[in-house]
Amino acid sequence: MIRYFISDLHLSDKRPDLIRAFIRMSKELISRDEKAELYILGDFYEAWIGDDYQADWNTQIENALADISQSGIALYFLHGNRDFLIGSDWINRVGAKLIHEQTKLPLESCTVLLTHGDEYCIEDTEYQAFRKTVRSSAWQEHILAMPLEQRISLAAQLRNDSKSMATEKSMAIMDVTPSAVEDSLSQHNCKSVIHGHTHRPDVHKGDRNLRCVLGDWDTFVWLASIKDGIYSQSKSLVEDFNQNGLAGLQEVHRKTLLIC
Repeated sequence: MIRYFISDLHLSDKRPDLIRAFIRMSKELISRDEKAELYILGDFYEAWIGDDYQADWNTQIENALADISQSGIALYFLHGNRDFLIGSDWINRVGAKLIHEQTKLPLESCTVLLTHGDEYCIEDTEYQAFRKTVRSSAWQEHILAMPLEQRISLAAQLRNDSKSMATEKSMAIMDVTPSAVEDSLSQHNCKSVIHGHTHRPDVHKGDRNLRCVLGDWDTFVWLASIKDGIYSQSKSLVEDFNQNGLAGLQEVHRKTLLIC
């Protein structure tokens, strides 16, 4: 069994190169004769305004996801801070299973915690207040009741506001707070966590835990995996990946997961 992990693709009609890369990846994963699972840990889209939104550029993405799930690869999705409005209609269309933040993934020798990661950025109090608002069911129901065009405008406004706020904050504030990660791992009785969100791919080995940070798709395509208790993450320039596919990925991180 091999388990694949991706996050922070930020797919949109503005990045057809990333859409091509994801579709190529999906086809190659399907072609591999190996039992597999694919976990999407949030921010799959640059923005999501509701399951009733339909566009040609997204239809091909949903078709690729459906092909993955229909091929026998188990497909899992976890909300990020850009696509938290994804609902059951989208989940059913692509054949995925929705998992919630801080989901425990039992493996052969240990249990790994999966999450998007934005809940760990507790020093960014402004963002945490925003997160609390937009994750509430009342706010989401209010937004989804708006006409589609109004939601499109709101999504653009929220993206611009997010970029403006990010330029005014230090990198340390927008990164995870180590104590928040440690508390989460202790609560769930896990020693290893995989998350995205920060756009700082790396593996952080502490005295008692292992934090694996997924890469964001922009200049590079990133793919992480776990097999036989080994976590690895590889990358390729987007243009190279669209030419060479998985064969062009180069491993940059490799660690043995901590035994629980």
